[in-house]
Amino acid sequence: MSDFFNKHIKKTTARTKEKLLEGLGRNKATQDEAFDFHVINLQKQSKACERLFKDLKTYSTTLKELNKAEKTLRESIRELYEEEWPNRPNVCAITQSLDCQGDELERTICEDIVGSVSQYVAQFGDLKKKVEKRGRKLVDYDSARNSYNSLKESSKKAETDPKMAKATTELQQAETLYKEINGELLEILPATFDSRITFVVDNLQLLFNALATQETEAAKFHKQLVGQLDQLGQSMDSLRVARPISRVDSPPDNQLSAPTIERRSPSPSASIERNGDSTRQSIASVASDKVPSIKEMREEASEEEQVQNKVYPKLGSTPNPVATPRSEDKEKRIQQKREKDPTNPFDESDDEHHEEEKPRKVLNFVQATHKYAPQDEDELSFGPGDKIKVLETFEKDQMDDGWLMGEKDDGSKGVFPANFTKIIE
Repeated sequence: MSDFFNKHIKKTTARTKEKLLEGLGRNKATQDEAFDFHVINLQKQSKACERLFKDLKTYSTTLKELNKAEKTLRESIRELYEEEWPNRPNVCAITQSLDCQGDELERTICEDIVGSVSQYVAQFGDLKKKVEKRGRKLVDYDSARNSYNSLKESSKKAETDPKMAKATTELQQAETLYKEINGELLEILPATFDSRITFVVDNLQLLFNALATQETEAAKFHKQLVGQLDQLGQSMDSLRVARPISRVDSPPDNQLSAPTIERRSPSPSASIERNGDSTRQSIASVASDKVPSIKEMREEASEEEQVQNKVYPKLGSTPNPVATPRSEDKEKRIQQKREKDPTNPFDESDDEHHEEEKPRKVLNFVQATHKYAPQDEDELSFGPGDKIKVLETFEKDQMDDGWLMGEKDDGSKGVFPANFTKIIE
């Protein structure tokens, strides 16, 4: 043990002395430019591959977390999708297929590709150790050569001098060891540097093929999920929870005897057309009609609510807002207009004082958010999405709060509730 330690100390001392003498320029170091070129390539190659390995490990770790989060999300979707909803087995099968695709991609990248790159990068550590060993053997060779040359120049009897024989033996041993490891590295280093091309091609092709396959399959499965959800949206009417039918309180007997529905007065021209005999006939027919019973009125109210439930807006919509009620004074004035006697010559027609209507300015544009069915003849009818021009109003229009004057694209004009629309910017 002591002999080995003494030998190691002796070698270390000789190498340090040789490097010092070479640094001072007293001894000449062996130069090998071809080998130095291969060492530079090795350092550049190892640096690039080690960075690739580091980034791949970061990517694989992130991919594992992403795959875990996606699987958790799809599990929540399967729990959310209720048993009675259409095509639930298909939705569950599609999401499970996506889970399998994610696991396959994770296995390919985290195990196959990362393992291959790790194995490739591991060889650089051994090669660097061999290069360092070759450097030590080169120092030993230079030291033995310089010692041999020094003894040869100073010794008068070189052939019979035992120191000369020992120096010659040490020189031969150092030269053999150096040339052996140097030749080995001259074969390994160029082959290792050339292998970088096949390494890049094989591993990156495996990576991008795995990503392309997973993204293609995932896109196909996602489109299938969109189709299944479309069918669920179309089945909304059959899956809606039944609404309770509200009861209509029976009105007092004195109101049942003469049911009337107040409406705005029609235009002057329409009033004139209904004057005369047609008005008398309508009054006689109304008087002869049977007054509806309380039971009939309740049944009509129930049927009306059921119809409203059937035409309830699509998923995500809210029930139609309630139009702002028209003022009572205005309704009274309208009722008084309707109660004018068409045979009375002293009731002046509105047409006699009707001046030519001025053109109305367009104030802005609105879009209908809900369907509105007119309650009076001068009200505008529209459905969701219809565009309406908001026109200016005159004093004679006697507009109530919350009501606007509008015109549709088809030329129809009338008043409408503002809370059934939204302004188009």
